[in-house]
Amino acid sequence: MSIWDKIKHGIEEVAQDVPRAAQNLGQNLGHGIRAQTPEEMQRCAEWEQALQQRRLPDFVQQRMAKARQGDLPWISTANAAELLLQRSHGVQPIGMVTGNCWYHFGYSWTQGHYDGWHTAVERMRLEAIALGANAIVDVRMKVRHGEGEDMDYGVTGTAIRFRDLPPAAEPLVATVSALEFVRLLEDGVVPVGIAIGAYFDWYMPWAGTVVEQTSRQAPFAARYWNMEITDLSNFQANVRRRALYDLQEDGRRMAAGVLAHTSYTQMFRVPDDQNSPERFLCRHISIGTAVSYLPKNPPQHELLPIVSLADHPLAPMSNPIKDLI
Repeated sequence: MSIWDKIKHGIEEVAQDVPRAAQNLGQNLGHGIRAQTPEEMQRCAEWEQALQQRRLPDFVQQRMAKARQGDLPWISTANAAELLLQRSHGVQPIGMVTGNCWYHFGYSWTQGHYDGWHTAVERMRLEAIALGANAIVDVRMKVRHGEGEDMDYGVTGTAIRFRDLPPAAEPLVATVSALEFVRLLEDGVVPVGIAIGAYFDWYMPWAGTVVEQTSRQAPFAARYWNMEITDLSNFQANVRRRALYDLQEDGRRMAAGVLAHTSYTQMFRVPDDQNSPERFLCRHISIGTAVSYLPKNPPQHELLPIVSLADHPLAPMSNPIKDLI
């Protein structure tokens, strides 16, 4: 079957599904949410059993096998320019892979974030293995808050295969694009996974924050002077340092350094109640691609600086190579 026949066949299937979807939507609006069919209940049961056994359901394995053999169109998160550059480097996209994990927080927000993200990544890796991939690139991570203490961790990436390489037993995972992935490999830098560091803590200023203490002692100064709230700054800095330490430890477990590209902090003021005084909750999370390389090996690619904020002239490089990564 040619590619055009496959596209035509896919369009015909979509055209057949649209009337059925519209009919189901009308029935749902008229009679409320419908009950699951026996087939849907069976699929849900297979999913639950597969997740407990850390594998993919049989019907997902079959779909991945078709995509691996080229019977289904592949999907990629790359744009057109990146796709052309990937092809020039022998990179073949196989398909888009995903993984998610709904997680309920109990005793530890810190451990919950770590477990939730890593569980989602490992489930995404299972799909890449089923596709016969060498790596997963351009991984995008998204979290969604549920009700109460529940959160949904979702990851999406593009499974790729390198020309003339057999499938990998453990595909590499990276948040960089496929082209950046290849350039790192050319320079002897191997992305080996995703590292995560998260930490949260409480702060209870029993005597009030620095500003509140100053307000009681010098009301005029507190109202009109600019001042740092040093206790909150120190509290936030300590939380951030602990999260970055956990990020380093996560990279150390993979014997790798970390390209920390995502990092954010949240601070919440929690009003007092009958059981606790006013308090502050701070949490910080950092996520990045863990990379391994030999520092003694010289880099193969030189970068030509275009804009620099250095306060001294830049020394010209000998035979600079203009690499646009």
